[in-house]
Amino acid sequence: MKLNIAICDDEILQVNLVEKLIMEAVETENIKVNILKFLCGEDLIAYCNSNKLHIIFLDMEMKGLDGIESARKIREKNDNVIIIFVTGYKEYVFDVFEVNTFRYILKPVKIEQFQKALYDAIKIIGELKEPQKEEEFLVINKNKEKIIIAYNSINYFEKYKNKVMVMADNQNIEFYGTFNELNMLLNGDRFIRVHQGYIANIDKIELITSKEVLLKNGNRIPVSRRNAKEVKETFLSRKRVKL
Repeated sequence: MKLNIAICDDEILQVNLVEKLIMEAVETENIKVNILKFLCGEDLIAYCNSNKLHIIFLDMEMKGLDGIESARKIREKNDNVIIIFVTGYKEYVFDVFEVNTFRYILKPVKIEQFQKALYDAIKIIGELKEPQKEEEFLVINKNKEKIIIAYNSINYFEKYKNKVMVMADNQNIEFYGTFNELNMLLNGDRFIRVHQGYIANIDKIELITSKEVLLKNGNRIPVSRRNAKEVKETFLSRKRVKL
């Protein structure tokens, strides 16, 4: 399959630079692409209305419709196209969530960061195969028995008194222990402490506000004012947005 990739930026030099980066990245993986170039959001939207795109590299500030408005109009008819913002404006980072942004890359573009974003997008589409990763597990001791829980089934941990409750997809398990002991068992890249009494699985987070974390299963857990900034930054860096 040939991937249709669009670049939209009102600066032709930037369009050509992104095109060059794409071609260099896909050449090493022997991936076929068709690159379309647009200098304004209006032309990009018109093309999207009657043609299929797999990936869009989109500038944030452009003459006419800006990047967010352009992405919003594209999302009205297409939920599947992968949108990657390439911009010089860091302050828009929290605005991109409303249009389901895959990545947010700052100019000047770093080659390694750009290639990772592109490869990750292509993996989602299915044209670049990734080696199977070994599943990670948490092993706890309860009543002299070892209990094994897959990381991807854990939503969050809740602490009360001298016990920890594991809130998993299909069961809740409590055991004697502290968060300090738990942190020694966990993969630090997968979990983050959002509150004095809660540790959340980053992959299970849907939304973060100033007061709470909404998980994908609908559960809400508090986030402390002290931890809110770190939680947001960690979530952004691990999920779709790369600063």
